[in-house]
Amino acid sequence: MNTIERNKIDYGIDAPGIRNGMFVIAVFGGIILGVTNFAEINWLKNTPIISVLFKLFGITIGLYGSFMGSYMTYCSRIGKLKTRDILLDKVGKYIKWDEINMSLDVGCGKGLLLIGAAKRLSNGRSLGIDIWSANDQSNNSQSATIENAALAGVSDKIQIQTADARNLPYENDTIDLVMSHWVVHNIETETEQIKCLNEMYRVLKPGGAIILADIQNVSKYKQHIQKLGATKIEFDDGGFEAKIMSVLSGGTYVPQSLICVKPK
Repeated sequence: MNTIERNKIDYGIDAPGIRNGMFVIAVFGGIILGVTNFAEINWLKNTPIISVLFKLFGITIGLYGSFMGSYMTYCSRIGKLKTRDILLDKVGKYIKWDEINMSLDVGCGKGLLLIGAAKRLSNGRSLGIDIWSANDQSNNSQSATIENAALAGVSDKIQIQTADARNLPYENDTIDLVMSHWVVHNIETETEQIKCLNEMYRVLKPGGAIILADIQNVSKYKQHIQKLGATKIEFDDGGFEAKIMSVLSGGTYVPQSLICVKPK
């Protein structure tokens, strides 16, 4: 990861409302702990068991909120850049970067994969589409993406537009590399998510590759893409981290990824 990129380019906080909510939970836990300590002197001095239970509750939700909020911040600021570089490195196993004429970042946001791909392309173009939802990523906008591309020195290699992932504005079999990071789960229903996957596969050239990383349902995405005919599927189940985070998040955060190829 380039030092300039890490220090200057802002790829946003993912799910900022949820991240901020976690820190609110942490503060609430601290308030419960403080109130309980005060109440021990005034109201709970004769019922120590109740006092202990309230303290344990305050400590538990305080630690949980602090950890989850901090973890989400880490993932947004550092973790997703590491994931991006790992995934883009793997692309070379399936398709040569100097043979890629067009890559497409579906739900590009502030340019995480869009810019990462642009920096690796020899002569190709890195395309990106998004509906620019600030609920899914903080300060998400076309202007922010353009600014990030300029900071990364790839303004001449990118092209972005507003478009829906379920109706991509490209012809069949035209994109060499299709990418998506933490996007598909934001589409409300499974039926609509399938439309997105169908579109990604439709625009992909035979011999081209798809990179897809998400925090939910990646194994289901893998099964559907297999039905569409994809081959050479490499699935990363997220290992120990994904298992732990699945438990802590009630199954709502399970970071996994896949890479696959559309046969010629």
